[in-house]
Amino acid sequence: MDRSREIIRTSWIGIAANVLLAGFKAAVGILASSVAIVMDAVNNLSDALSSVITIVGTKLSQRPADRKHPFGFGRVEYFSAIIIAVIVLSAGITSLIESVKKIFNPSEPTYTTLTLIVIVVAIAVKLILGQYVKRKGKQLKSDALIASGSDALFDAIITLATLVSAGVMLLWGFSLDGILGALISLVIIKAGIEMLASPVNELLGTSISQPDKEGGVRVRGRAWGV
Repeated sequence: MDRSREIIRTSWIGIAANVLLAGFKAAVGILASSVAIVMDAVNNLSDALSSVITIVGTKLSQRPADRKHPFGFGRVEYFSAIIIAVIVLSAGITSLIESVKKIFNPSEPTYTTLTLIVIVVAIAVKLILGQYVKRKGKQLKSDALIASGSDALFDAIITLATLVSAGVMLLWGFSLDGILGALISLVIIKAGIEMLASPVNELLGTSISQPDKEGGVRVRGRAWGV
């Protein structure tokens, strides 16, 4: 399977997993009146959108060179990674705003056994998905996949924070929902900034290298052994 097909296949796996998780989390979050779980569901949808952008960017990058673009369209993949980073930043900012509102106007979340089960399953799925996508991104030298995988791993940490909030609520009756939601949002924003840096640096200062069939590295028409 060639590089572009493998990237697209990995992205479709990410889309399926994130859409399913978003649906479960949104339902549970609404039933439990938990802003942290609902914001986590929104973040899963943004992850699915990131995978869609990766697919579109990969397909566009395979277009052959033309008179106006003699070096081809390989750098489209970097723009895909930038768009994903911007989506992550937007999700973080939105989540921060909603969480701050929750701090000043709190409502007591209601956690059930189903809520806790969904949270634990979400953590496990995100850890597995994040490691898989990030590993594939490194193998395929895809900044967009690496960004998506890193985001999924951050999501696992974010959902773990939600589990902690549920535990505190059940044990001591104190809601950390808004506070943890705000902390989660800051983590998302930080991750978005870090994800934005790599493709921007590539666009500004380095050439695009691609593996050739002989195992070397091809830089737009010139092959170098590795």
